[in-house]
Amino acid sequence: MSSTRKLIYKVSFIFVSSLSCCLAAYLVRVDHFNFHVDDPLIIISQSAVVEQDVNRSYLSGHLLFSEPLNDIVLQTSLDINRPKLPRMRLFDVRLQICHIMNNGYKNKFVRQFYNNFASFVNENVTCPVKPHFNYTLNRAYVDDDVFPDFLPECTYRMKLIFQHKSKTLAHIQLDGRLSKAIK
Repeated sequence: MSSTRKLIYKVSFIFVSSLSCCLAAYLVRVDHFNFHVDDPLIIISQSAVVEQDVNRSYLSGHLLFSEPLNDIVLQTSLDINRPKLPRMRLFDVRLQICHIMNNGYKNKFVRQFYNNFASFVNENVTCPVKPHFNYTLNRAYVDDDVFPDFLPECTYRMKLIFQHKSKTLAHIQLDGRLSKAIK
């Protein structure tokens, strides 16, 4: 391949990459990512890191369980704060994690959200979760396509509480901002 053709490919790639970041409907930023283990006898190792890039935030981390687990319950809520308006709770739901992993939930938003994050895990997670296996999340991000067009610019707080047999295993809190992309 000629050097001119290589240069054209490189310039085209840079142009398309630049354009694609600007065509996103939203910029989703995570300002705070906290993962707290409540039961260190079951979750024996974990990490949580947030990386900021130009147009999004990336979440990475790992989990290691001491025993196989079924019947994991997730209590999750999402609140948004809009300028000059009261706080609004978009959802507060209780979900069976194994049911989600086995495609048991038909809710489109739950399926999209789960499938998006599952694609960044090093293993196809099934129930029961494997003991002493390093489940790794690598540079996951929220696909802006999951958000409806009518969402306003806002800050958000998402809380996730994981339980097994009514005992809290861990909780996660994500705080961030959602803003319209400049086109």
